[in-house]
Amino acid sequence: MNILQITNMVCASAEVNQLSGVYRVVTQLSQFYVQQCGDVCFNGFLIDNHLKRADCFSKGILLDPPCFSLFSSFLKKNSVDIVQINLFAYPEYIEHISKICAICHANGVKVIQCLHYMPGYEGISHGSWEEICYRLSAKRKVFDKVKKHLITLFQPLSSKIVLSFLKQKYLVPYQCTDKIVLFSEPYVDRYLQIIHQKDRNKFAIIPNPLSFCDILPEDEVSNKRKEVIIVGRPQEAQKRVSYALKIWKLVERHPSLNDWQLTIVGEGYDEGFYRWLAKKYQLNRISFEGHQDPRPYYKRAAVLMSTSSYEGWPMVFMEAMPMGCCCMAFDSYDAVRDMIRDGHDGCIISENDIQGYYKRLAHIMLNDEERIQIGKNAIRSSARFSMDLIGKQWRDLFESIAG
Repeated sequence: MNILQITNMVCASAEVNQLSGVYRVVTQLSQFYVQQCGDVCFNGFLIDNHLKRADCFSKGILLDPPCFSLFSSFLKKNSVDIVQINLFAYPEYIEHISKICAICHANGVKVIQCLHYMPGYEGISHGSWEEICYRLSAKRKVFDKVKKHLITLFQPLSSKIVLSFLKQKYLVPYQCTDKIVLFSEPYVDRYLQIIHQKDRNKFAIIPNPLSFCDILPEDEVSNKRKEVIIVGRPQEAQKRVSYALKIWKLVERHPSLNDWQLTIVGEGYDEGFYRWLAKKYQLNRISFEGHQDPRPYYKRAAVLMSTSSYEGWPMVFMEAMPMGCCCMAFDSYDAVRDMIRDGHDGCIISENDIQGYYKRLAHIMLNDEERIQIGKNAIRSSARFSMDLIGKQWRDLFESIAG
């Protein structure tokens, strides 16, 4: 089978392309198709980022939006059977999706749209008074943060207003593609609610696979450090690391937890805000590591914290669970319960319950036996998302729609 993967930019190797987990997933799945199924994969992209294309792709093509004339001949010349669209959620790409689908269908090629995000995430906003204070102190623009703070205060009304303007963005892929792949069953309901439709037959549910091949031996879980890690781009609107710092402030006040360390791995726009907040809270046992390979941190840390307001299918769990980390998250998006079974292979805390999150985290820290068992369960549980299993689900979907 010949498969064309369309991404925003060139899909380089996982070692080179650090732009997003989307590119890593697309590349890994394409490697699986080529190596395990004997397929041929190509990479189409809307923007040339001048990176070397990953070896699993036989060819690449720049899809120039104003002129798709070469696209049709590319499909014919390479006998493409399936086109999978993996574009980010930018409204300006909706017209491109419509044109891509029209050209594909004119050439007898089936099209799959994969949403690498939670439908309706645009209606979720997070802003805080502390962000505004930081912007003022740093003499940076504050208007956008004031706007986010007001939108946050008036949710869910503001969410309904935002989503009312998004119908076309979600309706076009629904009408034009042959199948839409989402990460979680409840995401189908979210999608249909936005476009005011009821037919669920258009959708397929396939989670993302594990990110790395690294799997920690279970007997090494007991050797982990008393360390909590946060991994990802520090971006307050989604990741809400400020929540984690508020929780950690409570941890540092606990007399029996003074041997635990918080480590933040990743760099991003709001890192300055988090450093300012850590200083304001007088946090002493915290380290900002910047951009690093996260794997050594997963191997040594006992707990991974996530405080996101929303996610699609967070790759951080796919990275941390096979390494025996006890993953903790707010119950703020549907897919979290597909990934974590509360109390078994991780911990899920009620949305916005900072005090409850702290109590659960402190309990895990103080109970070595329970924490170690959760880490071992996480390793076993992560096998559900192995590349062999997830790759087969994708391959079965291709065959079902290709006829």
